[in-house]
Amino acid sequence: MTSWLFKQDSFYLYEHTIRERDEADFMPEISDFNFRIVRNNDEAEDLAKTMGIDFRGQLWYSRERLDKGAIAFCIFTEGELAHIGWVALNDMAKKSLDPHPYNVDFAHGQACTGGTFTPPKYRGKGLMTYGYFKRFEFLREKGFATSRNVVSTHNVASQKAHAKFDPRILARARYLRLLWWESWKERPTA
Repeated sequence: MTSWLFKQDSFYLYEHTIRERDEADFMPEISDFNFRIVRNNDEAEDLAKTMGIDFRGQLWYSRERLDKGAIAFCIFTEGELAHIGWVALNDMAKKSLDPHPYNVDFAHGQACTGGTFTPPKYRGKGLMTYGYFKRFEFLREKGFATSRNVVSTHNVASQKAHAKFDPRILARARYLRLLWWESWKERPTA
């Protein structure tokens, strides 16, 4: 239940082990696409000039996320954004893409993923799974050992995509906000 006065949801806290995987196992159902990693607003500007697509105009929070250090993983097809997901390598970037207060140990080789969005016309084509493969591959190449994120217990599509990477579910969390008061409680699953 959500309104500007009140919000309540429950989540699974996932932890993924970063390891080498075969890209062929995660390819989307569309073949004509362009994948790009965007690390900052200058790169987003260059991408907009070369491809004619500025995803920051579609997703109002993108500019701020890039300013705070979050990295965008984008899939484009048919001249438009078909999927975007984010990686955070520090706490400021994490807070820009996921305000929930679960712990991510950035100092010891852990990263955070989240903020995934696929426009309705591209859902069900494996783009989120491929996007996660690319994010985990990026993290592996950078030397990260694990990645954490939360997924709403009601978001079955995201849960299915995550399941393909054999995550550990560390906890079930409950979020509650009433006006400016917030509560986050985790209950370990094991």
